[in-house]
Amino acid sequence: MKLYDNPMANSPRKVRMFLVEKNITDVEIVQIDLMQGEHKTPEYRAIAPNARIPALQLDDGTVIMESTAICRYLESLHPEPNLFGENPMEIAAVEMWQCRIYDELMKPLAMGFRHLHPAMAELENQNKEFGEAQKKVGVKSLNYFNGVLAESEYVAGDRFTFADIQMITTTDFFIGLNQLDLSDYPEIERHTKLMSERPSFLA
Repeated sequence: MKLYDNPMANSPRKVRMFLVEKNITDVEIVQIDLMQGEHKTPEYRAIAPNARIPALQLDDGTVIMESTAICRYLESLHPEPNLFGENPMEIAAVEMWQCRIYDELMKPLAMGFRHLHPAMAELENQNKEFGEAQKKVGVKSLNYFNGVLAESEYVAGDRFTFADIQMITTTDFFIGLNQLDLSDYPEIERHTKLMSERPSFLA
Protein backbone atom coordinates (compact mmCIF):
# COMPACT_ATOMS: atom_id res chain seq x y z
CA MET A 1 0.00 0.00 0.00
CA LYS A 2 1.02 3.59 -0.63
CA LEU A 3 -0.10 6.63 1.34
CA TYR A 4 0.12 9.91 -0.56
CA ASP A 5 1.03 12.43 2.10
CA ASN A 6 2.30 15.90 2.93
CA PRO A 7 3.90 16.62 6.32
CA MET A 8 2.50 20.16 6.50
CA ALA A 9 -1.19 19.23 6.07
CA ASN A 10 -3.46 18.20 8.91
CA SER A 11 -5.64 15.56 7.18
CA PRO A 12 -2.76 13.23 6.27
CA ARG A 13 -1.50 13.57 9.84
CA LYS A 14 -4.66 11.81 11.04
CA VAL A 15 -3.68 8.77 8.99
CA ARG A 16 -0.04 8.91 10.07
CA MET A 17 -1.10 9.03 13.73
CA PHE A 18 -3.48 6.14 13.11
CA LEU A 19 -0.68 4.08 11.55
CA VAL A 20 1.51 4.63 14.61
CA GLU A 21 -1.30 3.82 17.05
CA LYS A 22 -1.98 0.59 15.13
CA ASN A 23 1.72 -0.20 14.69
CA ILE A 24 1.18 -0.59 10.94
CA THR A 25 4.55 -0.44 9.23
CA ASP A 26 3.93 -1.87 5.75
CA VAL A 27 2.56 1.33 4.17
CA GLU A 28 4.88 3.22 1.82
CA ILE A 29 4.71 7.00 2.31
CA VAL A 30 4.82 9.05 -0.89
CA GLN A 31 5.26 12.79 -0.39
CA ILE A 32 3.22 15.23 -2.50
CA ASP A 33 4.52 18.80 -2.62
CA LEU A 34 1.43 21.01 -2.34
CA MET A 35 3.31 24.29 -2.72
CA GLN A 36 4.74 23.07 -6.02
CA GLY A 37 1.30 21.96 -7.17
CA GLU A 38 2.11 18.26 -7.39
CA HIS A 39 -1.42 17.43 -6.23
CA LYS A 40 -2.80 19.04 -9.39
CA THR A 41 -0.61 17.21 -11.87
CA PRO A 42 -2.20 14.73 -14.32
CA GLU A 43 -0.14 11.96 -12.72
CA TYR A 44 -1.59 12.56 -9.25
CA ARG A 45 -5.10 13.27 -10.54
CA ALA A 46 -4.99 9.81 -12.14
CA ILE A 47 -4.66 8.48 -8.59
CA ALA A 48 -6.87 10.99 -6.75
CA PRO A 49 -9.22 12.82 -9.14
CA ASN A 50 -10.14 15.38 -6.47
CA ALA A 51 -6.45 16.39 -6.25
CA ARG A 52 -6.47 16.10 -2.46
CA ILE A 53 -4.42 14.29 0.09
CA PRO A 54 -4.27 11.85 1.72
CA ALA A 55 -5.01 9.00 -0.65
CA LEU A 56 -4.31 5.35 0.08
CA GLN A 57 -3.48 3.22 -2.96
CA LEU A 58 -3.91 -0.49 -2.40
CA ASP A 59 -1.69 -3.13 -3.97
CA ASP A 60 -4.34 -3.85 -6.64
CA GLY A 61 -4.48 -0.16 -7.61
CA THR A 62 -7.70 0.66 -5.78
CA VAL A 63 -7.59 4.11 -4.19
CA ILE A 64 -9.32 5.20 -0.98
CA MET A 65 -9.61 8.94 -0.42
CA GLU A 66 -10.63 10.91 2.70
CA SER A 67 -8.68 10.42 5.91
CA THR A 68 -11.48 8.95 8.01
CA ALA A 69 -12.38 6.43 5.29
CA ILE A 70 -8.73 5.41 5.06
CA CYS A 71 -8.55 4.91 8.82
CA ARG A 72 -11.77 2.88 8.84
CA TYR A 73 -10.32 0.62 6.15
CA LEU A 74 -7.12 0.16 8.13
CA GLU A 75 -9.11 -0.58 11.28
CA SER A 76 -10.91 -3.39 9.44
CA LEU A 77 -7.54 -4.91 8.56
CA HIS A 78 -6.03 -4.29 11.99
CA PRO A 79 -8.89 -4.34 14.53
CA GLU A 80 -6.64 -4.02 17.59
CA PRO A 81 -6.15 -1.73 19.32
CA ASN A 82 -9.69 -0.61 18.63
CA LEU A 83 -10.02 3.10 17.84
CA PHE A 84 -13.55 3.37 16.43
CA GLY A 85 -15.56 1.86 19.29
CA GLU A 86 -16.07 -1.57 20.81
CA ASN A 87 -19.84 -1.53 21.44
CA PRO A 88 -22.84 0.22 19.86
CA MET A 89 -22.79 3.19 22.22
CA GLU A 90 -19.05 3.75 21.94
CA ILE A 91 -19.16 3.40 18.15
CA ALA A 92 -21.91 6.02 18.04
CA ALA A 93 -20.00 8.34 20.41
CA VAL A 94 -16.77 8.17 18.39
CA GLU A 95 -18.65 8.77 15.15
CA MET A 96 -20.66 11.64 16.62
CA TRP A 97 -17.70 13.48 18.11
CA GLN A 98 -15.35 13.05 15.18
CA CYS A 99 -18.07 14.35 12.83
CA ARG A 100 -18.90 17.28 15.07
CA ILE A 101 -15.26 18.27 15.46
CA TYR A 102 -14.79 18.07 11.69
CA ASP A 103 -17.92 20.06 10.81
CA GLU A 104 -18.19 22.52 13.69
CA LEU A 105 -14.54 23.17 14.53
CA MET A 106 -12.15 22.08 11.82
CA LYS A 107 -14.05 23.48 8.84
CA PRO A 108 -14.52 27.04 10.13
CA LEU A 109 -10.96 27.23 11.48
CA ALA A 110 -9.68 25.92 8.15
CA MET A 111 -11.68 28.54 6.25
CA GLY A 112 -10.39 31.26 8.57
CA PHE A 113 -6.84 30.16 7.85
CA ARG A 114 -7.31 29.70 4.12
CA HIS A 115 -8.97 33.08 3.61
CA LEU A 116 -6.92 35.20 6.01
CA HIS A 117 -3.39 33.84 6.16
CA PRO A 118 -0.95 35.51 3.73
CA ALA A 119 0.76 32.19 3.01
CA MET A 120 -2.48 30.90 1.45
CA ALA A 121 -2.90 33.80 -0.98
CA GLU A 122 -1.36 31.84 -3.85
CA LEU A 123 -3.51 28.77 -3.22
CA GLU A 124 -6.88 30.35 -2.39
CA ASN A 125 -9.11 33.02 -3.92
CA GLN A 126 -9.22 34.74 -0.55
CA ASN A 127 -12.34 36.47 0.77
CA LYS A 128 -11.39 38.40 3.91
CA GLU A 129 -14.97 38.97 5.07
CA PHE A 130 -15.78 35.26 4.77
CA GLY A 131 -12.54 34.32 6.51
CA GLU A 132 -13.20 36.61 9.45
CA ALA A 133 -16.77 35.31 9.81
CA GLN A 134 -15.57 31.71 9.75
CA LYS A 135 -12.84 32.45 12.28
CA LYS A 136 -15.50 33.78 14.67
CA VAL A 137 -17.48 30.56 14.24
CA GLY A 138 -14.30 28.61 14.96
CA VAL A 139 -13.61 30.57 18.14
CA LYS A 140 -17.16 29.93 19.34
CA SER A 141 -16.66 26.22 18.69
CA LEU A 142 -13.32 26.23 20.51
CA ASN A 143 -15.10 27.54 23.60
CA TYR A 144 -17.77 24.87 23.23
CA PHE A 145 -15.32 21.98 22.85
CA ASN A 146 -13.25 23.36 25.70
CA GLY A 147 -16.35 22.78 27.82
CA VAL A 148 -16.82 19.28 26.39
CA LEU A 149 -13.29 18.34 27.41
CA ALA A 150 -13.93 19.67 30.91
CA GLU A 151 -16.34 16.75 31.31
CA SER A 152 -14.06 13.96 30.11
CA GLU A 153 -10.34 13.22 29.87
CA TYR A 154 -10.76 12.07 26.28
CA VAL A 155 -13.15 13.33 23.63
CA ALA A 156 -15.50 10.36 23.29
CA GLY A 157 -15.29 8.74 26.70
CA ASP A 158 -12.71 7.33 29.05
CA ARG A 159 -10.13 6.14 26.52
CA PHE A 160 -8.20 7.26 23.45
CA THR A 161 -10.10 6.89 20.16
CA PHE A 162 -10.15 8.26 16.66
CA ALA A 163 -12.15 11.22 17.99
CA ASP A 164 -9.02 12.30 19.87
CA ILE A 165 -7.01 12.09 16.66
CA GLN A 166 -9.59 14.29 14.96
CA MET A 167 -9.42 16.77 17.82
CA ILE A 168 -5.66 17.06 18.17
CA THR A 169 -4.98 17.30 14.43
CA THR A 170 -7.52 20.14 14.33
CA THR A 171 -6.44 22.10 17.40
CA ASP A 172 -2.68 21.58 17.12
CA PHE A 173 -2.77 22.77 13.52
CA PHE A 174 -5.40 25.49 13.28
CA ILE A 175 -5.27 27.33 16.62
CA GLY A 176 -1.81 28.71 15.90
CA LEU A 177 -2.47 29.31 12.20
CA ASN A 178 -5.49 31.45 13.13
CA GLN A 179 -3.25 33.47 15.49
CA LEU A 180 -5.19 32.28 18.54
CA ASP A 181 -3.73 31.45 21.95
CA LEU A 182 -4.02 27.85 23.14
CA SER A 183 -3.88 29.00 26.76
CA ASP A 184 -7.27 30.67 26.30
CA TYR A 185 -8.73 27.15 26.13
CA PRO A 186 -7.34 25.35 29.19
CA GLU A 187 -9.10 22.03 28.64
CA ILE A 188 -7.99 21.90 25.02
CA GLU A 189 -4.50 22.77 26.26
CA ARG A 190 -4.73 19.87 28.73
CA HIS A 191 -5.88 17.56 25.95
CA THR A 192 -2.99 18.73 23.77
CA LYS A 193 -0.51 17.89 26.52
CA LEU A 194 -2.13 14.49 26.97
CA MET A 195 -1.88 13.78 23.24
CA SER A 196 1.71 15.05 23.09
CA GLU A 197 2.71 12.25 25.44
CA ARG A 198 1.73 9.63 22.84
CA PRO A 199 4.36 8.51 20.30
CA SER A 200 1.87 9.09 17.49
CA PHE A 201 1.81 12.84 18.23
CA LEU A 202 5.04 13.32 16.27
CA ALA A 203 3.85 11.29 13.29
